[in-house]
Amino acid sequence: MLTVAAIDLDDTLLRSDASISARTLDALRAWRAKGHRIVIATGRPRRTIDTVLPLELSDAPVISYNGAEIYAKGQKLYDNLLPAAAARTIVERCLALAPDAEIGVEIDNVLYLNRPSKRPRLYEVADLLELTHQPCAKVLVFADELAVLDPLLAELPAGARALHSGRYRFLQILGETVDKAEALRFLVTDWGLTMANVVAFGDDTNDVDMVRMSGLGVAMSNAVEEVLAVAQRVTTTNDEDGVALVLEELLNSALA
Repeated sequence: MLTVAAIDLDDTLLRSDASISARTLDALRAWRAKGHRIVIATGRPRRTIDTVLPLELSDAPVISYNGAEIYAKGQKLYDNLLPAAAARTIVERCLALAPDAEIGVEIDNVLYLNRPSKRPRLYEVADLLELTHQPCAKVLVFADELAVLDPLLAELPAGARALHSGRYRFLQILGETVDKAEALRFLVTDWGLTMANVVAFGDDTNDVDMVRMSGLGVAMSNAVEEVLAVAQRVTTTNDEDGVALVLEELLNSALA
């Protein structure tokens, strides 16, 4: 039985204007009314999630940073961070290979950048080499030509992996085993469930394993090819209530 809905945020649950439709909210309420669970699984940092989630979902567990952390009701349940030694090596190599790039590290829900940015986000400018004596959720690199980082990607330090989507002009480097699917498995196991009990919704490369490994993996029709290739079901777009459509069908069937 499918009793957990794991849902990505951007371009999945959220419409293009970052809102959630009334129909989708009704479907989420109906899902919960049946005693089922909702998990938000996103690449976003925790600080930007509450700004887009309705208050009634504020108690839902949140997988953030692509699976590096799980929070519920303000409490950290899990983390899987990039080791400090790996983070420092990565920052050193990025500074050498792409001296003009914006480089950032996410530590304790704060984004630290190596230089002032014109991008609309909250951040602090800091000496990243001084900060990377501690683990971090991710290292980010914003560069016009990411190809300059190929030597780093060819020889990433132990404990690290790269994640890149063709939709965006930035690179994320995470802990080697960080993934939404791994974090989700931890969560459902704690509830006495398995991934077979999950219906997962996603659209981008960071959703591939979560969609592939769930009992029902659903790709939005606006998803990248990597997600479409592993999904068992393709729904309509995020602007056409794609999440709501599947949840309504499940609630009207014997599967949920």
